[in-house]
Amino acid sequence: MKTSSELEKILKQRQSWQRPKHPVRSSSKFQFQRPIRAQDITDFTRQLSTMMAAHLPLTRCLEVLEKQQKNSRFKQIIHDILQQVRSGKSFSDSVFHYSKLFHSFYVNMLRIGEIGGNMAKVLLQLSLYLEKMSGLKRKLITAMTYPAVIILVAIGAFSFLLFGVMPSFMEMFQDFGTDVPLPIKICIGAGHFLKSNMVFILIFLVGVIGVLKMLVNTEKGRWSMDVLKLRIPLLRILMKKVIVARFARTLGTLLQSGVSLMQALEVTGHAVGNQVFQKQILHMKKMASKGEPMEKSIADSNLFPILVVQMIGVGEETAELPDMLIKTAEFYEGQVDSAIEALTSIIEPVIIVVLGVILGGMMITIYLQIFDLMNVIQ
Repeated sequence: MKTSSELEKILKQRQSWQRPKHPVRSSSKFQFQRPIRAQDITDFTRQLSTMMAAHLPLTRCLEVLEKQQKNSRFKQIIHDILQQVRSGKSFSDSVFHYSKLFHSFYVNMLRIGEIGGNMAKVLLQLSLYLEKMSGLKRKLITAMTYPAVIILVAIGAFSFLLFGVMPSFMEMFQDFGTDVPLPIKICIGAGHFLKSNMVFILIFLVGVIGVLKMLVNTEKGRWSMDVLKLRIPLLRILMKKVIVARFARTLGTLLQSGVSLMQALEVTGHAVGNQVFQKQILHMKKMASKGEPMEKSIADSNLFPILVVQMIGVGEETAELPDMLIKTAEFYEGQVDSAIEALTSIIEPVIIVVLGVILGGMMITIYLQIFDLMNVIQ
C-alpha cells in the first residue's frame, strides 16, 4: 500500500486532477437511444464494487455487468470499456473516454483506487457518494414539483375560463343588449390577443429561452446565475444547505481515500456546482498551501455556517477531518429535508392565495353579472 505522499506524487505526474478541456464524446449512434440515468451509473458502481470485493478480475466483472445491463446504450459503453481494458489500458483511462458520462471526480477516484491498490473500497465510497448526491438532487426536484403542479393546474383552469367560458358569456351579454363588464372585456381581449399572436409569442419565448441559455453558458452568465441562486429569498437557504452538504461529502470522501488536502480542495471546488462557493474553496486551497488551517480560511468567509467552521476546526485538532466532514454532510443532508418541508409549507399557501384571488375574482365577477341578467329578464 502506497503512502499518501507517494499517491500525490504519482497523481501529479499523471496530471490526474486536471479537468478535461476537450472531453471525448461518445459515438453519435447512441444519441437516439434511451438516456443513461444517474441511477444507472450508481448501480453499475455499486455492483462493480461488490464483485471486486469478492476478488473477481476486473474484466470478468465488466463482462457480467455488460450481460445484465438492460440499457442498450450503457451496455455498449461497458463493452467498449471492457475492450479497452483488455487491450492494456487502465480502467480509469478507459472510463475517461466517456468523460461526459463519468465526470472528472469519478475518473479521479478510480485512479486513486488503481494507484493505491484498493479499488473495491474506493468504488464502494464512490457508490455511496453518488447515492447521496442523487438523493440531494431528488429532494430538490421534489421541492419544486408540487408548486409546479399547482401552477400548471391553475394555468389550465385559467385557460379554460379564458377560452371556453368567457366567450359564451360575451355572446350572452350581447344578446341581451347589456354592457359587458370591464373584467370580462379585459379577459376577452387578452384571449383574442393570445389566439391571434400565439405563433409570435411562442417564437419570442423560445428566443428568450435560447438567449438565456447562451448567457448561462458564458462565464459571467454562470457567475450571475449562481449569485442569483444564493439571493432569492425563499430558495437561498435551501441552496446553501445543499451546497454545504455537497462540499462536506465530496471533501470528506476524497480525504478518506487518501488524497492530499490540496488536491481534494481543487476537486471539491469544481464539484460543488456553484462558482461563488468554488471561488472561496479555491481560496481555501491557496491559504492551506501557505500553512493556514482550514478553520481560519473558511471562517473568513460568510458563505459557510459557523457549525461547519467548528466541525472542521475539531477535525483538524483531532486529526479526524475526513470523519468530521462526513458527519457534517450527514447533518446538512438532514437539514435539506427540513428546509424543503419549510419551503413547501411557505410556497403552498402563497400560491393558493394568489391563484384564489385571480380565479375567484373572475368567477365572482361572472356570477354577479349573471344575477344582474336574471333581474333584467324578470
